[in-house]
Amino acid sequence: MNSDPNSSYQIFHEKIVLRLKILDLDSLFIHEEIIPEMLNFLAESIKNDNLVKHPIIVDENSLVVLDGMHRVAALRKIGYERIPVCLVDYKNPNIKVRCWYRTLKGNNIHEKMMETTKKLGLTLKKDEESNKTRIGKENFVLGFKDNNGFYLARGLFRNLKEAYDLVKLVEESLKSFGLEVGHETESDAARKFDQGLVDAIILTPKLSKEDIVNVALSGMVFSYKATRHIIPARPLYVNVPLKLLNKRNHTLEEANEKFRQMLLKKHLKMVSAGSLLEGRRYEEDVYIFED
Repeated sequence: MNSDPNSSYQIFHEKIVLRLKILDLDSLFIHEEIIPEMLNFLAESIKNDNLVKHPIIVDENSLVVLDGMHRVAALRKIGYERIPVCLVDYKNPNIKVRCWYRTLKGNNIHEKMMETTKKLGLTLKKDEESNKTRIGKENFVLGFKDNNGFYLARGLFRNLKEAYDLVKLVEESLKSFGLEVGHETESDAARKFDQGLVDAIILTPKLSKEDIVNVALSGMVFSYKATRHIIPARPLYVNVPLKLLNKRNHTLEEANEKFRQMLLKKHLKMVSAGSLLEGRRYEEDVYIFED
């Protein structure tokens, strides 16, 4: 670890450089919808803790938020103007973009999926599972897998944002039928289906880094749970007091210098990928700041 002249605290991992700073919320761009229930819970949690535990992950070039959209919205909601960030180079090939599959549990799922797609003007046809790479292309909106086989749903969309808008409509329709809808990684969704823990899977389009940046900078957002970023390493427990995130208390330069000095006094410990922290399993190495 080290510090640079621009008041950031740097961590040098073998696959990525992490730069910790405080930035103005108004300078950032989000790329996914906010889930109101998550926002309200997080806003209350931050207010009660009187600090922000973890920095959000931000592309240093575009200032698009890769992970932490709800923390951005939560701080705005409770009246703060700044946020701790971990700046990364999004072009780094070690940063991977994955998606969230939808898992389904309930009765008569096949019939409800057929009714939903028909209602939304989509055609659902049985196909070879090897063709799942077509999802998001050639007007294939999503894939669907249940005990009857693998299907592709086709409909009109001009871009992947519109494709995800259709995925959201399908999800909301299935929920209205009383089905339980979950969000899982590709591998976890497949495993749960194979083990009979869920009754069906919806496979979603894969997004590129360029897709994500372009949508965010245009002022639009993808529907919720469109992206899942795997960063080679991320910092946790910076524990920034809320008073440091208020413009009335400090200039941005002062806030960053206080933040940097605060981190320099802490002990930094690396925990290897696969660790479970506060109920979440991290697929990447994590750096924990300890007092």
